[in-house]
Amino acid sequence: MINTILKPGILRVLALLVSSLWLSSLSAQTVQTRVNTDSVSVGDAFIYSITLQLDQEYETIQFPDTSAFPPSVELIERKQFRLSEFSDSISYKLQYFDNEDLFIPPLSVTLFAETDSITLQTDPVTLFFKNVVAEGDTTLKPMQPNFTFTRVWWPWVLAAVLLGGFLYWWFKLRKKEEQTEAEQAPEIKPFHNPLVALEDELEKIKRESDLAVTKDFKVFYSDIGDALRTYFEELYGIPALESTSSELLRYLDAYGIDDTLNEKTRIILKKADLVKFAKFTPTLEDAWQTYEEAIAFLERAKSTDSARIRRLRAKYDAQFRPEPDHINNKES
Repeated sequence: MINTILKPGILRVLALLVSSLWLSSLSAQTVQTRVNTDSVSVGDAFIYSITLQLDQEYETIQFPDTSAFPPSVELIERKQFRLSEFSDSISYKLQYFDNEDLFIPPLSVTLFAETDSITLQTDPVTLFFKNVVAEGDTTLKPMQPNFTFTRVWWPWVLAAVLLGGFLYWWFKLRKKEEQTEAEQAPEIKPFHNPLVALEDELEKIKRESDLAVTKDFKVFYSDIGDALRTYFEELYGIPALESTSSELLRYLDAYGIDDTLNEKTRIILKKADLVKFAKFTPTLEDAWQTYEEAIAFLERAKSTDSARIRRLRAKYDAQFRPEPDHINNKES
């Protein structure tokens, strides 16, 4: 009878001992979560880091991968630092693309030992969204009345006179013009350098844009994006102008475009899409920062695409500028 009474008590004591050992082992592992900011706006990059303090050395530590983060952020860079045998950390550099508060839920960190594993949870993180629209910009303005114009007939008379003059030239002087053109040497178009064309277009955008007055950010971002698209179409033969941003980025990956050019293009097209389709209004500082990204793209392209430009020039010279010996043989 005494043994019958003691057995349940012994079992309870053993259960308490096992639970205490398990809880002490779990509490000995600590995980800390840090971010370097408390708020974000569209396109902002921030650092999200996880630090582990361990009571023993584990064979493998599995940190969260990119799929664990919300879809509104993109991974730019990830670095892992092993501080000691009992301390490990990882740092994620993330970029935010949305227009509301960012919530990062608890993420799982799994510790693998020889015989078992332990899963820890990070603390949830909330970053508040910073609205970059100026306070007075959201006010709706009344529509202006339409202007009425009186019908003017003199442009039609002028058009008829010009048409008559053109027909006279076409019937009376066309033969003489054709003979003159036959005697002249064929016109050779100058070599078109896509890199020079890109630089000229960016200078034109900067020279003609008056964002402080017009606030026409949509045209500004579209012009920068089209300048990059034209460059890829002319130099690489990619159908960039008729492709969406996602399609163009897939083309760049498939063609093996330089990583820096690929990244600059991705940043510019993302911001341009936000302005054009998400009704996002950037600040002047953000707009000119995007322009500087395009200038950085240009400087990188000068070094990475110089060989491709030389091959394009050599092909042009071979087609339109034959060697002197070849010309002399043809004339003889």
